[in-house]
Amino acid sequence: MCREDAHAGRRRAFLEGAVGGSVRGLAERVEEERVSISRETGGPVKPGEQPDRVERPQVEALDEILGVPLKVLDDGFVRVVDYMGADESIVQAARVSYGRGTKKVHEDRGLIRYLMRHWHTTPFEMCDIKLHVRVPMDCWRQWIRHRTACLAEGSEVYFDVEGGADSRGGQICKRRIEDLWEEFHRGGAGKGEMRVRHLDESSLRIDNTRVVDVHKNGRKPVFAMVLQDGKRIEATRDHRFLFAQGWRTLAEATGLAECGGLATWNRGDHWVYVNGIEIAAAPGLEPRPRGGSHVYAKLVRIARFEYVGERETYDVEVEGPHHNFIANGIVTHNSVNEYSTRYSIAIDASQRTGEREWRMQAGGNRQGSEGFFDVATGRTLTAREAELQSLARTVYQERLDLGVAREQARKDLPLSTYTEAYWKVNLHNLLHFLRLRMDPHAQDEIRDYARVIGEQIVARWCPITWEAFLDYQVSASSLTRLEQAVVRAWTTAGRAAALAVAEGHGWLERGDKGLKVNRERAECEDKLRALGLPVPWES
Repeated sequence: MCREDAHAGRRRAFLEGAVGGSVRGLAERVEEERVSISRETGGPVKPGEQPDRVERPQVEALDEILGVPLKVLDDGFVRVVDYMGADESIVQAARVSYGRGTKKVHEDRGLIRYLMRHWHTTPFEMCDIKLHVRVPMDCWRQWIRHRTACLAEGSEVYFDVEGGADSRGGQICKRRIEDLWEEFHRGGAGKGEMRVRHLDESSLRIDNTRVVDVHKNGRKPVFAMVLQDGKRIEATRDHRFLFAQGWRTLAEATGLAECGGLATWNRGDHWVYVNGIEIAAAPGLEPRPRGGSHVYAKLVRIARFEYVGERETYDVEVEGPHHNFIANGIVTHNSVNEYSTRYSIAIDASQRTGEREWRMQAGGNRQGSEGFFDVATGRTLTAREAELQSLARTVYQERLDLGVAREQARKDLPLSTYTEAYWKVNLHNLLHFLRLRMDPHAQDEIRDYARVIGEQIVARWCPITWEAFLDYQVSASSLTRLEQAVVRAWTTAGRAAALAVAEGHGWLERGDKGLKVNRERAECEDKLRALGLPVPWES
């Protein structure tokens, strides 16, 4: 019997046994099947050899704050909901090519620092963390831009009309993800009675939930995953799908990468869950409204990958507790889930600014701020802020009391209103977020969140990686080709030579008030001062 037939046979037996038992029995069988498949696909095992038990890495320092809200701003927080992996997982991923039993060439710390220093990314993708954050909406709009896990345009999201996935009378309605984005953001028709298909992860049953939002994430490199049964979906290598071993990104599960315009991956058996098969209603399973059949997810083998190139990408955010949906017939994860004021009443809290915290607009940077207003002016601004926030909340509540739809009643709430979200991200992408948002040029409020995540969470979770990150990214400085030319001229030939190089770069153009503003020159000046070198054009 071929492997696919064996999987199908075991799957049928599993479901046939499940529909005759209790819901608890169903969950137990789901877990048994997952363990069985995980052992079967976990790697080469010699004949007669028992597979080693793999223990989940536990980080005692992080476990101490698991679920504990860490205060940010006046009423915000960040807390760790769950995590996977640790420093040792990064080392394990980097050394996997050596094979079992090979002696370690470097100590773990040395290897991690080497990987960070030379911008290796895949080993750091082996660690995942799930955060629950409470953040002002204006900060969240910046935060949400750091989305890497996406589906390509053309992906079809599966909805059910009234009756649902378990009704024989129900009908599947497929919507292209870009059309869905248009409906949510450009005033198109709502979903009405339609419900998006998703997987109940506790039972492997296909059910329904609501779409909270649709995000457009820009053009990114995408790959096509083609399954043995012909299903095909295009996604970034960071997007999560439900593999036999659990939720994994394509890169984590298969080693997917692009090389010379072609897709490369670890060949072998990789199985993902798809839309499913129907099983008739039976004792132990609640009857559906129309007395129809139940639909369960099933495993299908990945046949191949293809590199597609850059495409416009999107992500669908759905209502929990299971944050996934069905696209192109395949179970796929959404990477962020935000508190929805479309379905729920907005959180009755707004970020307040203290009388000493009002910043002035920076003169040379349209995006930034510099200096603070005096206390008297700040006191006036804080009082007016409180009046505005109170009025906006009152008007919002009046609309709700009159029966105005929540999705419309919310439109005049200020951006200072707090929202909550669950954010699941791998360590590589988290460090990228922190490098940008801990930077002194980032907005102060989101820097506060980044510092808490970095200094109080990542530093506990992966301390060796955090140390290397600070050394080689946060506190490091690189010189551009032009900056190297200035430094080389200054240190070898003197000030006149350095001025000539800067002049040639166009850095020393003058206006009525002296040197014209030049962002690249200013960045070079900062680097020279950090290195203890004088700035040639200031001497």
